[in-house]
Amino acid sequence: MKKTLSAALLAVLLSGCAVGGGTFGSLDGGTGMGGSIVKMAVESQCRAELNKRSEWRLTALAMGAEKQAEWENKICGCATEEAPNQLTGNDVMQMLNQSTRNQAITTVTAKTVSACFKRLYR
Repeated sequence: MKKTLSAALLAVLLSGCAVGGGTFGSLDGGTGMGGSIVKMAVESQCRAELNKRSEWRLTALAMGAEKQAEWENKICGCATEEAPNQLTGNDVMQMLNQSTRNQAITTVTAKTVSACFKRLYR
């Protein structure tokens, strides 16, 4: 799986050179293969990140299980859609390196979960 993710991210970067125009070619706007890979990684990390947050744990205490699952889906859906837009060039390079990949995904997920939590709970 790790080799597949590395190969896919490398292909995205190379296709960005071929496409031109955008910052990272197919990563622009979260579309294409690169955006899909980032979205999958963020989706798997989102709930763990959300459950680390004290504001979410306090809010979740006041909800039933069904309502909590509904809000988790809303927040993580928002984070998944927003993540490719939050990527920097440095984040992409870290995702290509196996030793820094998890940290890069965690960083992008934390930024997007925070933004979506604030946006949805206003």
